[in-house]
Amino acid sequence: MGADPAPDLGEPLTKPEEAPKKLSKVVEGLKKVWDVVCEQWFILGLGFAIGFAAAVPDFGRNGGWIAAQWTIKYGAVIIIFFLSGCSLKTRALVNAAARLHVHLFIQSICLVLTPAIGYGISRALATSSMNSYLVNGLVVAMVMPTTISTNVVFTKQAGGNEAAALINAVIGNLIGIFVSPGWLKLYLGESGQAPYEDIIQNLAITIIAPLIVGQLVQYFLPDYVKKAQEYINFGKVGNLMIILLVWNTFCNTFYKDIQLAASSWVPMLFLLIGMFLFFSALSVALATFVPLKKLFKFDKPDAVAVIMCGSTKTLALGMPLITVMYGKSANAGILSLPLIIYHATQCLLGSIMVPRIRSWVESPSPGAWPASAWHPPPPLAEQAAGGDSAKEAPTVSPGSSGSSHSGTATAAAGMPAGAEDADPELGGKGDPEVAVRV
Repeated sequence: MGADPAPDLGEPLTKPEEAPKKLSKVVEGLKKVWDVVCEQWFILGLGFAIGFAAAVPDFGRNGGWIAAQWTIKYGAVIIIFFLSGCSLKTRALVNAAARLHVHLFIQSICLVLTPAIGYGISRALATSSMNSYLVNGLVVAMVMPTTISTNVVFTKQAGGNEAAALINAVIGNLIGIFVSPGWLKLYLGESGQAPYEDIIQNLAITIIAPLIVGQLVQYFLPDYVKKAQEYINFGKVGNLMIILLVWNTFCNTFYKDIQLAASSWVPMLFLLIGMFLFFSALSVALATFVPLKKLFKFDKPDAVAVIMCGSTKTLALGMPLITVMYGKSANAGILSLPLIIYHATQCLLGSIMVPRIRSWVESPSPGAWPASAWHPPPPLAEQAAGGDSAKEAPTVSPGSSGSSHSGTATAAAGMPAGAEDADPELGGKGDPEVAVRV
């Protein structure tokens, strides 16, 4: 009796030739995910920092597990300004410091215009059912000077005038220790004195000293700095420091466990997001408005510094000032909430705005409105050539070799510059027939 035939098991579930195809699709999908992560790592990092802060606020809060009041508040900011000192040319800093009109313009937006608008909005909210301490906290947030670090980092990444942003971060916070308490006295009737010594010491340690050290390193060890920049992306290091600062801010916020009805803080959240976007749009509108652009001699990089410095507010002065003026109040946490929300908003939305602003800076548009009113001055060389041609009549004889005069003559005749060079056999001296016609 013969052996039974082997049972037919059917076709294999996966053909041998199909397995590599499926594997390659998985690899391709993972590669796309990795590309998105690499491209959007900063936004994802901010999201992770906020979630991690909510889960373990003790880790990154001031006085917490890693003593963030020293390791982050000082360490991260020192790194940011040390790298700025290593990368910024001394001449650029000196030139930026000498442009007093730019500083006056930025500080007028940040310390005069935005506080006035914030106060007006708070008076409108005072008649609503929103928590009154939260409403007053809006005023507290708006009277603060520009932030210390994020404006400098974002200005650099957006192709703006980093030196101008850095100078205004220092100037704004020095002026703010006097101006901000004055506004609070005027708007809210609250009197208090900012901790001048502490704030000035903080600015000296976290901004001025690292900046000077970075400048010295750049001057005495330029080769080492260039070598370091080949291996280390200073911009990404600055972004990482911003993520740490945001993480610290949210750790402090979640640790306080502020009890507030959603009917108050949710509208305030959307209001502050809208205010940041409005102040950003207002800053760019003022910096690119033709009469102001001509008066203050702004270019696109200057406008970026105006946006990043004019629309942002600092926690470095705000929190100590709230502690001094309202530390004994049980509602001090509610008063600080608008400033904390606004600070987080400017970090999140600012990072989203950076690539779009950089594209605008690199575009050929003049960055002025109304565009019909903008007539940029010609380059100095053209002005000099124009002055010479105005003094002498553009007479061009056949075979003339004066390229500047022939170019001026053809332009005056409505012909495109360089038409005289159309025949290469003439050695660039122009076509005699064209010259006669001119």
